[in-house]
Amino acid sequence: MNKLFFIFCTIVFLFKTETVFSNNLIYNVNNIEVSSKINNNLDKKKLIQAAFQKAFTIFVNKTLLKNDAASLYSTKISTIENLVFSYQIIKEETKNKKENILTFNIKFDQKKIINFLAQNRISYADVVNISLTLLPVLIKDKEVFMFADNFFYTNWLKSSDKLENINDMLISYNLALENIEDLQYINMNKENLDLIDVKKIVSFNNVENYTLILIYSIEDKFRAYIKTSIANKEIDKSVNLKIYFGNETRTYEEAIITLKEEINQIWKGQNLIDINTPSFLDLFLDTKKINDYLKLRSIFNSLDLIDDYYVQEMTKDYTKVRVKYKGKLNKLRDKLLEKKINIKIVDNVWRITVN
Repeated sequence: MNKLFFIFCTIVFLFKTETVFSNNLIYNVNNIEVSSKINNNLDKKKLIQAAFQKAFTIFVNKTLLKNDAASLYSTKISTIENLVFSYQIIKEETKNKKENILTFNIKFDQKKIINFLAQNRISYADVVNISLTLLPVLIKDKEVFMFADNFFYTNWLKSSDKLENINDMLISYNLALENIEDLQYINMNKENLDLIDVKKIVSFNNVENYTLILIYSIEDKFRAYIKTSIANKEIDKSVNLKIYFGNETRTYEEAIITLKEEINQIWKGQNLIDINTPSFLDLFLDTKKINDYLKLRSIFNSLDLIDDYYVQEMTKDYTKVRVKYKGKLNKLRDKLLEKKINIKIVDNVWRITVN
């Protein structure tokens, strides 16, 4: 037997070809602060459970669509405790000698979480933090405000306690810079703003992710029209906004919160993984070095899109691996490319190499 092939086979059989717990930051929820009044019967277990509950709520808000997340808010603490992989108390302090404050870092168990969501028939979003360029346009009483006197442009980047650990963790916003060309283009089309081509907005040139929001405040009607392109996917959405009569500031502040949540839902919606319907893909790993398969195996183990994999065929020139994965094929391809795997598809046959 070819010496190289023998060594290669030996390496393969020394390691099981199944996925293990991956170090994925999406399952980490850090800096969870809980507090309790100091007394002789202080029960630290209750504080730990409170931290688990708070971390779980943050996790589902970040990774699930709004309605799915809400359906899990009442999950029993015993169930949540079982989903925790590890936790660490990173700070313990007292306040005015009356209150005990603990700060936690909590990590959920990837496999248990996926099984839990599958049992509840809920898909989760494999999201990463992104930067998005935003241009909010206010149309008030038929007058258009883009930069000056535009509450949304001025206040969009201000923080809100209602968004803490949810939207702000996923999307960081950059406001479009003021320029005369965009001002002229918007004003020239102000009678039909819903039909404008966002690709003609200069501020979005050479920007990967961007959103135009048209906010209409006309008499007793208040709504917004979102035109967004995120990760090369264009989505348009209309949103009705709540009016607090006699309080314009609160009306606009609440509108910003609502619109941020809607953009968040759009981003998550484009990255949903249906864990109830896995798919299969055959990959041919072209062998260049003796440890190529071990490198590939390590990459597979780091991707929670991949549920399982196993070797179907092995020669000295290539290894055929069948992969069981969740979600969309394009998402899997993008993840592999991020890991520096070279992919060549010919007649629907995937041939890959590792660097």
